Amino acid sequence: MQYVDSRKRFQERVVIVTGAGNGIGRGAAIAFAQEGATVYGVDLDPRGLEATQQCIRHGGGEFVGLPADVAEPATAARSVEQILQRSGRADVLVNNAGINMAKRIGVLEVADWDKVFATNLRSAYLFSKAVWPTFQRQNAGVILNIASIMGQVGGVGAPAYCATKSGILMLSRCLAKDGAPHGIRVNAVCPGYIDTPIMDRALQAMPDPQSARRELVGRMPLGRMGTPDDIAAALLFLASAEAGYISGAELTIDGAVTATQID
Repeated sequence: MQYVDSRKRFQERVVIVTGAGNGIGRGAAIAFAQEGATVYGVDLDPRGLEATQQCIRHGGGEFVGLPADVAEPATAARSVEQILQRSGRADVLVNNAGINMAKRIGVLEVADWDKVFATNLRSAYLFSKAVWPTFQRQNAGVILNIASIMGQVGGVGAPAYCATKSGILMLSRCLAKDGAPHGIRVNAVCPGYIDTPIMDRALQAMPDPQSARRELVGRMPLGRMGTPDDIAAALLFLASAEAGYISGAELTIDGAVTATQID
């Protein structure tokens, strides 16, 4: 079997990454740009997008930041329209945008629930719907949805977050079946504990953040938390020609956490 040069697997390809302003989204944007893609990052945080652009610029890649609320139907459609007008195509969509909501059911308000669902799950639906006609017309396209191990096993401390991530897994399966006749592949990635700003904020909210971090890392079978680069490497593979027969799958990337025990 002949493979393309792995250093530039996405030359002349257009990749859209939601939530590209930090964490996993920034890591994905950088990784795709390094392999030749033109990357469009959509995020509510313009400063985060600028920081991502600076990282990519130093590496010689091409990145365009689009500040927008990914949960709003009109802005989601407009963002994709702008990308298509500028590039004429789209090849990969990474639905990464998401927020946590560390509230148990007793204190979880309807507004909290709606905010998490709008950002985490509705945005994935909106952007997938927006690129779908283009993918159908091209008879090719890849959608990669960032779920979580918490969508697989659940957790009492964040029922809204866990429910959205479980929903992303099912949405991915449905879209994979729908898109298969049109050459569209859809997969989900389930990160474990990844060292991102969201994780850092959660740890900083603990009474003793340093102790909480040591305790968390101590529970990791591989002895460390994951990094955005760990997730980006998987996304590159799943979006590449090498993964051409993989669709409707969920890839767990958690350093063996769910192979042992999770609280």
